[in-house]
Amino acid sequence: MQNNPQLIQKNEIDLRELFATIGRYKWSIIFLTVLITMAVAIKVYFMPKYYQSTVTIEVKPEDDQSQGFSMGGAASLLLGGSAGGSTDLEKDITLLKTFRTNEKVLDKVDDYMVRYFITDKKYKEIELDNNISIEITDVKINNFKNYGMRIIVEPLNDTQYKLLFPGRFSNTLIGTYHYSEIIQTDDFSLMVHKKTTFKQLYTIELSGTKRYVYENIIAKNLNIEADKTSPFLTLSYLDTLPLRGEKYLKNLIEVYTQQSINDIKDDASIVINSYDQQLKKIETRVQESSNKLENYKIANSIIEPQAQSTALVTELSKVGIEIAQNNYKEELIKSLITFVQQHKNIDAIAPSLIELQDEPTISLIKIIQEKQLELATLYLKYKSDHPAINNEQKQIFSLQKKVLSNLKNLQTTLINKTKSLKKMEENYTKKLKSAPKQEQELISFSRDYEINQKMYTYLMQERSAAELKLNKALSRLKIIESIYTANQAIKPKKALIVIVSFITALILSISLAFFRNFIKKG
Repeated sequence: MQNNPQLIQKNEIDLRELFATIGRYKWSIIFLTVLITMAVAIKVYFMPKYYQSTVTIEVKPEDDQSQGFSMGGAASLLLGGSAGGSTDLEKDITLLKTFRTNEKVLDKVDDYMVRYFITDKKYKEIELDNNISIEITDVKINNFKNYGMRIIVEPLNDTQYKLLFPGRFSNTLIGTYHYSEIIQTDDFSLMVHKKTTFKQLYTIELSGTKRYVYENIIAKNLNIEADKTSPFLTLSYLDTLPLRGEKYLKNLIEVYTQQSINDIKDDASIVINSYDQQLKKIETRVQESSNKLENYKIANSIIEPQAQSTALVTELSKVGIEIAQNNYKEELIKSLITFVQQHKNIDAIAPSLIELQDEPTISLIKIIQEKQLELATLYLKYKSDHPAINNEQKQIFSLQKKVLSNLKNLQTTLINKTKSLKKMEENYTKKLKSAPKQEQELISFSRDYEINQKMYTYLMQERSAAELKLNKALSRLKIIESIYTANQAIKPKKALIVIVSFITALILSISLAFFRNFIKKG
């Protein structure tokens, strides 16, 4: 196959024209490329350095996950899934990122509310965390649009200073004031205290509220990742001050752990308190029935009951124990109904529902917890009056009403079951009346003592099991590796940014050159 000479000649002409166009506009290409690259380089030069602090924690699984619940785990929202599975870890991640958790951290790490900056000899702005000559207190910003505003403190003498608004070309004077004097303006109010004598200008950034800090600083720099194969979470945080980043992560873990412990205790307290109340009553009954039985044996000759009477006593004891257990459950349900009517966080009744083996209501609570998790995620994205948040809140309220209805139905079922058991108890009691009177009295005392003793043992076992679950849950968070901060800044990648900007500027300049050539020909 022969090559087409005309096609080769055309390609050569196009290539020559290409290089000719670049050569014709080479100085403008070089100038524009260098100009853009230099502008980016200057901007990158003044960018603050960010240091990354990291820590790894282990989130231990719960024992009750086979039941569909995880008792506790920060706001009782950890449920379902396999032990150490990604589902539970994702819920921990969401809860660690919520404003509810981080607001408590900001109470301890208040360095973000007022930030201090100076300009060094290389004209770079540096944030300070110590050796600060002034202190800003009593800050109040009157307009939320001014949150994050900046002011400049310029010293005049030992007692006075000037306050200015920073401008692009020149600063605007606010006024001249004395140290420790309350300053009232239309935009803000504050006090400036002098700690030591200083000459340099301080630039002050006033955040305004913890919500502003969370949305504009914390949420952007906090990253949490779950390990796909093990129950580990890696928390990383970027900050211009390495020590402050470490401090924030340390307090975040402490706050979340304590918050989780408090929520677990709230969840478990309903069940354990109910056991304690019943145990006090049963303990008194056991002592009374034991004394009556012993006194009767001392006062009368011991008569061994007949086989038929013994069998009836055994059945009576079983029925009596079941009635006692139902009475306990009725008291528990009564407490749960009162709790649901008075509280919004009805997911705290989860352990009690497991105790009652109420699967339908357990399923509803699980859905509520999932909805609460979705609601927490929405709060990270939108404001509280967003339609999606309102819709989620309505769904949760509707589910809560169903839970209350289920509890009332369960209460009615238990009451009816107790009535049936009492009828059985009456029938057994009638059959025992055919036995001799002295034997009937001995059987009655023995039955009461046996029922109360077995019920007391049952409640003690259940309470011990609940306490064991609580103690295991309290230690579910464990730090695997201590907080580490790299010595080198992780961002910005200055060299990479300049190289990318150079390539982009070169392509843009060449494109502009061809466009100019095209316009010129036209």
